[in-house]
Amino acid sequence: MNRQQCEDLIAGILQTSRAGELQVTLNGVDRLGTRFNDCAISQNALKLQHTLTLSARLGQKKTSLSINRLDDKDLIKRSIEQVFANCAHMPDDKELMPAPGNLIETPEHAFSASAEQIDIDTVGSWVAAACRAGGSANIDLAGLLSIQKMFTAYGDSAGGFAYERSHNCDYHVTASDSHGSGWAEHKGVSLRERDVLRATRRAIEKCSKAQNPVVFQPRPTTVILEPQAVGDLLSIAFWYGFDQRAADEGRSAFSNHDEALGNLSLYSDPANDLFPTLSFSSDGQQLGKSIWLDHGHRQQLVTSRYWAERQALEAKPSPANLILSGDGNNLQKLIESTDDGILVTRFWYIRPTDPKTLGFTGMTRDGTYRIENGIVTHPVVDMRWNDSVLRILKNVIASGIAVATGEFSAMVMPPLKVAAFNFSSLSS
Repeated sequence: MNRQQCEDLIAGILQTSRAGELQVTLNGVDRLGTRFNDCAISQNALKLQHTLTLSARLGQKKTSLSINRLDDKDLIKRSIEQVFANCAHMPDDKELMPAPGNLIETPEHAFSASAEQIDIDTVGSWVAAACRAGGSANIDLAGLLSIQKMFTAYGDSAGGFAYERSHNCDYHVTASDSHGSGWAEHKGVSLRERDVLRATRRAIEKCSKAQNPVVFQPRPTTVILEPQAVGDLLSIAFWYGFDQRAADEGRSAFSNHDEALGNLSLYSDPANDLFPTLSFSSDGQQLGKSIWLDHGHRQQLVTSRYWAERQALEAKPSPANLILSGDGNNLQKLIESTDDGILVTRFWYIRPTDPKTLGFTGMTRDGTYRIENGIVTHPVVDMRWNDSVLRILKNVIASGIAVATGEFSAMVMPPLKVAAFNFSSLSS
């Protein structure tokens, strides 16, 4: 749906709402996806879905409901009546805030004209080319290529409105055989066949170098974390720890922590060139550039509108992306500068252990290698680790060139060289 269609639909809903406040969110996604395994396409999927979410507020009571049929006016009318009826039965929430009423400029940084033209036949042909590359190397490939063409619109009874189109392209591939595995990805708002093949070759190369891993006795060790591994750590650390209210109430790692966390900066920016995102939040707040760590020094954390008003702070909604600065070294230079260490492709099964230190545990996966005298010498058996993200950031020795990554959200991360990363045991 285009901007005018969304604006008309939302305006009509707001005009028919009863006494009280109403917020309307309209999402549309045209998803094209191709899954593959054993170097063969296993599924092509096309899915066009619209979701209309109504959030009603009566005094300090609020509730929401969603429907996915926009062509049924009677259903929409009944849904408006139902959400207000449900709202009347909700308990009071003293922290409820009125609708923001913002008219938001939406520059559509995350819209890609080239991605808009990609069709399912093109997706399938790119995956077929990747599968042929795996077959030629006698290595099994499995993964997904997904293109999401999206629009998001928001309106509220206080006069707020925003509309924006965006794209999200995701290609990830695991190369494996009975003696080892490798993994690679391409993320962003655009995608070309050469990006797919480059990532495929990277996964195949990693798998080839991961054959017959040997045991490395787990101990605190210098590591080089590739961008995906860095994103794995910082994404979970951010959502668990970067909250202003939790810090103020003594519940987080930042409650009594004023030390610099290394020298890197962590920020969010919808206009980032490598992985741009929507410029407004789901509840109608503008998303601009927000700095969370400035050269390692904590700045304001995510702050709800309620908590911002109570504490006389600036509201900071949850961001749509996370970006960690790097110092421009490439991955090879980080390896060459390491006499004794481990190269980690990515992590999995990360779980929190201590919220007061941002402590986590997890395992390495799909390409873990020994570094000796500046050279990757051989693969090692995957290991479990236990460490604090606060300590990891303080122990960064060097960093590289940031790239788009992120399994669950948009991230731009560099590789990091970290001292004394705490490997605790073998994972297999």
